[in-house]
Amino acid sequence: MSEGSGILIDMTQPKFVPLSHIDSVRDLSLDSSQLQAVNLPAEAVVTVIGSPGSGKTSCLKARFLHLVDKGAKPEQVVVIAQTRDSANLYRDQLALELQSATAGPVAKTLTSMAFSILFDKARKSNAPKPTLLSGSEQDAMLQEIIKNLEPEIWPKQLDATVRSLTGFRTELRDLIAVAIEHGITAAKLAELAKDQNVSQWQAASIVFEKYLEQQNSAESQRYDSASLLREAALVVASPTDLPESISSIKTLLVDDAQELTPAAAEFIFALTQKGAGASFFGDPDVATLSFRVANPKAMILLAERIASSKSVTAQTIYLEPKHVVRPAEISLALAKVSSQIEVARAGRQRKGLATSVKEQVAGDALAAKVFRSRTDELAYVAGALRRRHLFDGIAWSNMAVIARSRPELDALALVLSSHSVPVRVSGTATALKSDHAAGQLLQLAAVCLSDEPLTFPQAEQLLLSEFCGLDALSLLRLKRSLRRAHEDLEVSSDEILLSAISEPALIAQVRSQEARKVEKFIGLIDQTKALAKEPESTTEAVLWNLISGTSLMDRWVVASRGVSELAMQAGKNLDSVMALFAAAARFTERNPESSPLDFVLDQLAREIPEDSLALNNFSGEYVSLLTPSGLIGRAFDTVVLPGLIEGVWPNLKPRSSLLGAQALDALASGEIENTSELTKSELSGELRMFNKALGAARSKVLVTATDQEEEQISQFLTLVNGSIPETESAIPRSLTLRSLAGDMRRELASGSGDSVELAMGLARLASANVPGTDPSSWYGLLPISTEEPLTDLATDLVPVRPSQLDSYLKCPLHWFLQNHGGRTDSFSASLGTLVHEVFELSRSSDRAELQQLTDSRWHSLEFEADWLEELGKRRANKMLANLASYLKQFEDQGSVVLGREQNFRFEFDHVRVQGQVDRIEQHENGTIMIVDLKTSSQAPSEADTASNPQLALYQMALLEAGFESIGKINEDQLAGAKLLIVGGDNYTERSQPPMTQETSANFKKLLLETTQGMAKQVFVAQLSNHCEADREYGTCKLHLTRAVSYVG
Repeated sequence: MSEGSGILIDMTQPKFVPLSHIDSVRDLSLDSSQLQAVNLPAEAVVTVIGSPGSGKTSCLKARFLHLVDKGAKPEQVVVIAQTRDSANLYRDQLALELQSATAGPVAKTLTSMAFSILFDKARKSNAPKPTLLSGSEQDAMLQEIIKNLEPEIWPKQLDATVRSLTGFRTELRDLIAVAIEHGITAAKLAELAKDQNVSQWQAASIVFEKYLEQQNSAESQRYDSASLLREAALVVASPTDLPESISSIKTLLVDDAQELTPAAAEFIFALTQKGAGASFFGDPDVATLSFRVANPKAMILLAERIASSKSVTAQTIYLEPKHVVRPAEISLALAKVSSQIEVARAGRQRKGLATSVKEQVAGDALAAKVFRSRTDELAYVAGALRRRHLFDGIAWSNMAVIARSRPELDALALVLSSHSVPVRVSGTATALKSDHAAGQLLQLAAVCLSDEPLTFPQAEQLLLSEFCGLDALSLLRLKRSLRRAHEDLEVSSDEILLSAISEPALIAQVRSQEARKVEKFIGLIDQTKALAKEPESTTEAVLWNLISGTSLMDRWVVASRGVSELAMQAGKNLDSVMALFAAAARFTERNPESSPLDFVLDQLAREIPEDSLALNNFSGEYVSLLTPSGLIGRAFDTVVLPGLIEGVWPNLKPRSSLLGAQALDALASGEIENTSELTKSELSGELRMFNKALGAARSKVLVTATDQEEEQISQFLTLVNGSIPETESAIPRSLTLRSLAGDMRRELASGSGDSVELAMGLARLASANVPGTDPSSWYGLLPISTEEPLTDLATDLVPVRPSQLDSYLKCPLHWFLQNHGGRTDSFSASLGTLVHEVFELSRSSDRAELQQLTDSRWHSLEFEADWLEELGKRRANKMLANLASYLKQFEDQGSVVLGREQNFRFEFDHVRVQGQVDRIEQHENGTIMIVDLKTSSQAPSEADTASNPQLALYQMALLEAGFESIGKINEDQLAGAKLLIVGGDNYTERSQPPMTQETSANFKKLLLETTQGMAKQVFVAQLSNHCEADREYGTCKLHLTRAVSYVG
């Protein structure tokens, strides 16, 4: 009985226990301004404004507990958070304070409340239940709408090329979002287009109308976040029975209210008209969601509007803490930054930051550093984080690195991981098809589900994926083995390999590790194809069969537990695969009649990231990598802000300049009466985000930049530090186990230390699996992996491209590295690419035509700052003028164009040559000239041009009938080949004489000798004239450095 009594006593103890220490709000000593806000009645309308660290969150939680203590039920006092993560945090903290069950969550986002209202309405009326449109679904809808509209509706500058860009659809989404946020209909947008003489709004209004039709069809009720809030506001305002969780609300406590959008404000207003009071907590100086049409003034304007509707007075309370909330250096920096921000109906909250922005405070809580290179900068940042963790005992999870934009975070994550700093990036910056793991899984699933025959490029891509596990060299060995095993087949090794995937018997005859891997992989494909044909097969089942049929998941789980860049990539692989499964589940739920192939094709067509519904796990020991908007509701002991460069942070380039979303926002907000009045600067928004980042630090801030010729140090660094510090000349020693292992190996190899002690130290590190410590992995001691030639000339052709030929002749080692994994294949639009495209599309020397072609494609380029864009325009104008001059001369000479961007291909002996030329011209006398456009400003010498192998290869292509559209020509029809250089003050031509029978024979001999070298297994480095030359930027120099354990 006593034992049972003990159990009953235990059951009366608190049920909720924090994982880490959290101070109870009930134990805090609130100041007078906080108590004034806490003790207001539930129906009061109040705005509580305070600078970072002034106690807004504590005040909100204290007000919640006070109202509950006064008799309100917990579910009647609803905390509104701006993000799901903040809402989860509030729910946990308030549950600990209450230590009792509640009828529903006490902290919510406005989106979740709006969704529950619409879901309840749909349930009662037997209507289709509402679904939330993801960003990628919106993009797909807009892509389809744009494709089906008549081209004539668009202004001239928005041609087909512009309309096909992802960036164009992003701006269209922004414009539609602004319209919905402000309650602007498609008809109203068309009216504004006419009134304001904005032709792109007229076209956009047609897209907007089609978008709304698809969004709210009879079969489905789909909403983006803005339309969800707007629709919920209408339901609340109508005489409709609302869910108990909504109708019973007595007061709303809105955190981070400076982030409210117009639609959010409209929804809150509708809720308060049912009798609820409203308390807004925030600081206009740290607003970060202006890109979502958030207005820093919104919380004050909304409070006044609510109070007016209730015939009461809206109160404004400024929190001015008397206690020290952070080191004085950080407060002073916040004071300096906030003093530069325009006042958004507030300002008194700044008084608590510092007595004077001129006051100098000595201390190390805020450090500013400038470095010679990005590499040095991030090495220092990684070292600073490790020192903070190792020497000061700060948990990894209590530190954050903040970047201005999301794409910067991935680059930071890679570098910091390589320095053994555990990092975690929230969300994704790419579509799932572009993620390493999810993309490969989608490609593999597409092959298993489609009836289309497999092509060799597809087969090669699959075999080189992680699901099969071959690399370039093992694939080469497999092709050779197949060639030897099937010498009787009169086809290439590529064709044999392709046939082997559909006919496993071909590969079964090969005895090698590579063959067994491929055999197992083919078995997995066949098994998945059979599964997909079963009537009850689901998308998740197909994907799971592929991922579980390998050991990838187990390997990634083990690898993700480390802190290296490999661990980070393994973690990203796991995240992307889980995101893909979540996307599959949502797709199936919304499209119950769809097939697994429908989902795969849908994902492969998407261009922007999925909106992830996964909860961010902030409990793990990782340094958080965030943008300023990711800091909402969060604070850290240490905050690092790297990469403070003008054009990056602040980025003052106008947003939504193509379709005028900002102008529409300003017009709808009443800030302007005509679009021509728009003079909005981005500086205040950039300062607010910077202020938010600084304010998230409790103890330590590090701001860094690089001092390089082509970059300018950010004004923000100067603002917080007072001046630009001296450039750092030395980086502190890296505090990583890998660095320690390198030092020990270097000493061991040089004999400068105690060899026994060093060897024992390395052995101890090796037992802990520290990379680079096990002698069996030392590059200098490893045998050569293979001595087979790269190409078997007896059976295979050597593929050659013109640029590769030039690369090999300069340095064989450089050629090998660049063409076998030493080069990234990512493409980004550049000014040179654009000029080449204009040259291809031009049909006359008309300068206006060239300018129009350029302007219509200009938005495909990205510039980090306005001054860089202006510089680009000046360069482009110079090149266009040179192109126009050249084309005018071309027309005057009576020449004609035979081909633009023409592909060619020909074979002889063991050589297969293929490539593309910019332009083929025929002179008035009938001779043919090949033109290679160069956008550089420097022209090579006449002698170098005469021996240019790339131009010679172009000429040989003509002589060997490599161009299908032209056919074979005689030597007397050849005028030669030339470089057209348009990057200088005037255009320059450098010509190579026409190829004769003698020069053709000599060049063929050179080509045969060169390709024989390309086929070998040894590649020589040209040290003096390439690898160690100042103006040659090859990767070969890195590979010439001896390993610390080099033996020889």
